[in-house]
Amino acid sequence: MQIIRVAAKEFKGLKFVEILPKKTTTIVGGKNRAGKSSLLDAIAAAIGGKKLCPEHPIRRGQEKGYVEVEVDGEPGKLIPACTIRRDFWRKKSGETESKLEMITKEGYRAPSPQTLLADITGALGFDPESFLRMSAKEQAEMLRVLVGLDFSSLDKAYADVYATRKTVNANGVQLKVDFERMPFHADAPKGEISAAELINELQRRRAANAINQAAREDCERAAKLTVELDAKSINLKTKIDELQKQVHAALIEFADLEKQNDSAKLAWHASHEVASGLVDHDLSEVEQQIADSETINRKVRANARRAAMERALESERAKSSLLTEKLKTIENEKNQLRAAAKWPVPGLGYDDSGVTYNEIPFDQCSSSEQRRVAVSIACSLNPTLKFFFIKDGSLLDEESKAEFALLAADHGCQCFMEVVGAGEGTSIVIADGEIEWAEQGMLPLEKAAELPEEPTH
Repeated sequence: MQIIRVAAKEFKGLKFVEILPKKTTTIVGGKNRAGKSSLLDAIAAAIGGKKLCPEHPIRRGQEKGYVEVEVDGEPGKLIPACTIRRDFWRKKSGETESKLEMITKEGYRAPSPQTLLADITGALGFDPESFLRMSAKEQAEMLRVLVGLDFSSLDKAYADVYATRKTVNANGVQLKVDFERMPFHADAPKGEISAAELINELQRRRAANAINQAAREDCERAAKLTVELDAKSINLKTKIDELQKQVHAALIEFADLEKQNDSAKLAWHASHEVASGLVDHDLSEVEQQIADSETINRKVRANARRAAMERALESERAKSSLLTEKLKTIENEKNQLRAAAKWPVPGLGYDDSGVTYNEIPFDQCSSSEQRRVAVSIACSLNPTLKFFFIKDGSLLDEESKAEFALLAADHGCQCFMEVVGAGEGTSIVIADGEIEWAEQGMLPLEKAAELPEEPTH
């Protein structure tokens, strides 16, 4: 099905225009602000619904206007030839109102014209040339919208997880730096040394050594006593010889002293035997441990902090791995949605870097292949009423214009191309809102009907 007539009166920059567009490419020329864009906008406003109607559709100074698009129908889909008309008028409040009608040649008016139009038109306003000038991300975003993929919630979830993982990774990097700066003391025990226990041990050993010292002193006193008693015994013997008179008393005293001497000798021998077997405890070891305890404990505490830092680092690594898996899950879900999407052209797709065609980045395809894909997209978006706009045709060289025209013909699709000027190949020229010149066969033989006095509301 094709557009066979377009008419517009008092619409945007147009006073009155009525043309019979070509079956392939219609090139609309004219100076800037002459009304070229208004003609293409008129087609979109007629069949694209209110969302494609301009905010101010009526030409300045006028109170009403209309646009008409006549199509030849599609018998295979039971779509009759008809005229699609949208009237615009200003209300007393100053607001603009519009009414859409779809009228067959027999005069039948469709009860829900926009619903019927939605069945025969796709995404209007797709401009292949403009699409090719977009950045890779802009192309991908347009395709996402065209095929109805809504990743807003997934993108938000991805952004949140990515931000969290970024924070976790930053923490992990700092923890790793701190961890690697920390010394490890291989010679330190696992637990800290108790200075109190060492002091108690030192006191115990000192007490034991004091007992030993007392025993030694007892032994020395016994030895001295023995020497003293021997001296006295000798003196007494001398006195016995000298003092015969005192022999009896001296003998008694001597006998007593002998007994005491014997007891003392026994005690001395016993204490000497004990004293000779005593071994003092080594205090230097404990004293050195006490002196070294704080140094060792500092190492133990440093090792404990390092171990805690290592556990924290492992925890951050685990969190990062978990978040990475979540990101992969989100990406897999998006890839599944992309795979299930109904793409306008087989082999077309996109990823985070941009549009792909047969798994190759679109910008790496040849210019010719890019144009072919862009036109294929345009035609597939409007499978019944096949047409597309190129609003910046002046940016194309003659070879590119010819290629777009050939692609439109190959797809059985109408192309409406807007250019500045009236050079060779221009189909119609618009000046001051009216047709200044047109190729033969592009103007209707009969004059278009005038607007009714009041639109039918």
